[in-house]
Amino acid sequence: MEVKDIVVFVEFEEYELKIIAFSAALAKVFGAEVTLMHVLHTGYDYLEVGGYGKSIEIAYERALNRARHLMDEYIREVSETYDVKFRKKLAMGHPLDEFINYTNMKKGIAILPNHHKNARLKFTSPRITHKALRKLNTNMVFVNGEFLPRIDRISISKILVPVDFSEYSKSALRFASAIAKKNGAHIHTLSVIHPPRVSPELLEDIELNYQEFVSVLEREVKNKLENLVNECIDECNIKNITSEVLEGQPPDIILELSREKFDLISMGIKGRSLSEKLLVGSVTEHVVELSNIPVAVIRSF
Repeated sequence: MEVKDIVVFVEFEEYELKIIAFSAALAKVFGAEVTLMHVLHTGYDYLEVGGYGKSIEIAYERALNRARHLMDEYIREVSETYDVKFRKKLAMGHPLDEFINYTNMKKGIAILPNHHKNARLKFTSPRITHKALRKLNTNMVFVNGEFLPRIDRISISKILVPVDFSEYSKSALRFASAIAKKNGAHIHTLSVIHPPRVSPELLEDIELNYQEFVSVLEREVKNKLENLVNECIDECNIKNITSEVLEGQPPDIILELSREKFDLISMGIKGRSLSEKLLVGSVTEHVVELSNIPVAVIRSF
């Protein structure tokens, strides 16, 4: 799948320059263009209120000119490190709605800020994250710029891919593989087993204790994961890929493991594990909201 456009939501908040630099690093991998999009919020038609139309119109124009200037500054600084093509997109309306509509039309990768202290839109709030995940029809990456390195040291060289063997998580693996094929990144696949509660009576009936039950499940998952990795090696022509099976709560395990010097998490938006839901909304949202590293949420690839 070819990636042509990466659209970055720009609100001129703290750490945003590093988010744009991350977007440029991703664009460089795919040979894509980066569009910086800023939406001037309009709660209602100020141009017709109280006879102030002309002054408000001038204020809007000044705000748009200032946004163009700040975007030019971002582009100039990031371009010193990343040789990619930038575009600017300015609009008026509800910021998140306009961004969703434009990105869905472009069918590009959406880059959303994920600051823990975002002053305006608070992208880490469940409501905003939920809306973006449900309304965006494209692939997206949530980026917490606070924890990114300085702009000339940003890289995507180690990718964590949680999988549950659904088509959605396989798309996330293909996305990571596309990056690895172009820049040699290391992919680490993870499958989390979260065995359901089983009554002792049932275990007695099938002559297993709980630990034996978990061991059987773990062996089954390891075999499936090994087969998936081998398929990826053959189909995607990559070799730098490892795998791991862990037991626990999926979001907790994913977040804990991601702290081990990974640059990106690539996740599916839907799916089911062998025992229960794994990568469905609540888990994805939990990881997006709490992760310090960028999280790619992949619908299809």
